[in-house]
Amino acid sequence: MQEVGIKQLKNKKVGWGPTAAIFITIAAYIFSQLILIIPLYLISKIHLDNSIKFSDYIDNSPWIGLLLTGFSALGLLSVIIIFLKKRKSSLRDLGFKKIKFSDFGWLLLAIISYIFIVAIVLYVASFIPGFNSNQKQDVGYAAAAGWQIGLAFIGLVIVPPIAEEIVFRGFLYKGLSSKWPKIFSALLTSFIFALFHFQWNVSVDVFVLSLVLIALLEKTKNLWMCVFLHAAKNFIAFATIFLFATR
Repeated sequence: MQEVGIKQLKNKKVGWGPTAAIFITIAAYIFSQLILIIPLYLISKIHLDNSIKFSDYIDNSPWIGLLLTGFSALGLLSVIIIFLKKRKSSLRDLGFKKIKFSDFGWLLLAIISYIFIVAIVLYVASFIPGFNSNQKQDVGYAAAAGWQIGLAFIGLVIVPPIAEEIVFRGFLYKGLSSKWPKIFSALLTSFIFALFHFQWNVSVDVFVLSLVLIALLEKTKNLWMCVFLHAAKNFIAFATIFLFATR
């Protein structure tokens, strides 16, 4: 009886399908942008220095950058959590499990694979007219210095990987692959993930990242490994911008 129960648990179907996965993901993204109206409105009311443009005021404050990152992540996750609750599911159903030692072996292989594959893909893409592989991504926190770099670390390395892995690999991919072929589901998930980044060279990068993340998820069956890989990738970008670059 116990063996049957374990087998049924492993084969448990997710409580949503491809259509719900796509529409709820899009709805979550739209809401994550609309909810930013709240902090932006409040910030505009306390913006006292009229000699500085409001947009520059926002860009030059790491505190505001972290606040907006937090609100956006809150918007993403709130829609997903509410939907899961209505479907009698929880974040645990997205793939958060106890970490096994062998998972870290797959994680290391995934990191190496991502670096190798994305280097090749970006090199090939550089021959496409109009493609600029050296275009810098606007990650915010441009004015972060000293202890404020810690705010950038939270806003880039911690918050986005958790929120985005829950939404895209945990919710969207699982919903798509519950009824559609895994390869197609992986490609569609990665396309949508890349589309939401709105910058061509970055989109190519994160498309490859998403495919590697999904492969890692399939091998480990643990969404925590995806969070760790995503965080490692973002940390490389963070270190390049804030720790090793001449600013």
